[in-house]
Amino acid sequence: KEVKSIKKMGLCNNGQCPLPGKKVERSKMLYCTRCRDAYYCSRDCQEADWRGHKKSCKKTAEENAKFEQEMRIRNHNVV
Repeated sequence: KEVKSIKKMGLCNNGQCPLPGKKVERSKMLYCTRCRDAYYCSRDCQEADWRGHKKSCKKTAEENAKFEQEMRIRNHNVV
C-alpha cells in the first residue's frame, strides 16, 4: 500500500494575509532575512507586514547576533 506524503503547512506572519487561514506550504514560504523569525507566503505579504514587524525584527536580530557571537567565543575557547 502506497503512503501519500502530507504537505507541511505554515502560517503567514502577515495578519492581513489573503490566503484562507493564512496557511501556505512550508517549502514555499519566505522568511525575514534580518531576524529569521517571521515567515511569509509572499513578498507582498512581507512588505505589507513590515511596519508592524520592524520593531520586533530589530530586537530579535540583535539578540540573535549576540547569541551567535557568544557561541563563536565559546566554541573558540573549547578548541
